[in-house]
Amino acid sequence: MINHINKFFILISTFYFLSCSSEKQEYFPLNAGKVWNYDVTINPGVEEKVKYKKTNFSLKKQKILFKGEEFLMQPIVREDNSIYYYSKNKNGVLRKGIQFNGNPNIKFEQDEKYVLKYPIKIGTEWNAQSKTYLILRRYAYFDYRATTNFDIKYKVSSINETVKVPAGRFKNCIKISGNGNTTFIGDREIGSINIEIKTEDWYAPKIGLIKSIRLEKTDTELFGTSKMVQVLDDYK
Repeated sequence: MINHINKFFILISTFYFLSCSSEKQEYFPLNAGKVWNYDVTINPGVEEKVKYKKTNFSLKKQKILFKGEEFLMQPIVREDNSIYYYSKNKNGVLRKGIQFNGNPNIKFEQDEKYVLKYPIKIGTEWNAQSKTYLILRRYAYFDYRATTNFDIKYKVSSINETVKVPAGRFKNCIKISGNGNTTFIGDREIGSINIEIKTEDWYAPKIGLIKSIRLEKTDTELFGTSKMVQVLDDYK
């Protein structure tokens, strides 16, 4: 009887260790002094393909007051000098707000916007607010971009992916799949457009995001289907 009880506690302890260890892997590390360099390719459907490089780097953590409560946040600067603020709690990693280039104020997220939700295991789901930004049509004197807000549902679809990118070959990556739908109301010429959004993001332990694919598919030939692929080129 005692042996059965001991085996039971060993199984429970093992399960607890495995379920907690995935969070300790830090698939979205919140540490200062990190730099991520990415290669980005955007094919905006009916327009010419665009390629560019982007760099994200993390600053020193800051204590910031939000809704009467002080949070320890990790600022990450993007290539356009905008600063994105992240924090962590027992439920996952959240994006708390954005400080756009040249604006001294932080625009805080009104609802909880999780980047990763715990527990990190296959089937974990969460919803978040997003915005379309790939759909583009160029005219002689201006660019017309179909931008609208929508809800996207994320899900942990794999926890043992092996992914090869310019920065190297990474094992034990997690894959986050996202799906959403929305409608964009344009002008009289464009009318109403239905948009289907699909995302796939891969995170490597202690590194963070190493690859991202995003599709924004419309139901009109005017805009077609836009695709973005982002891969990690270098990390330090």
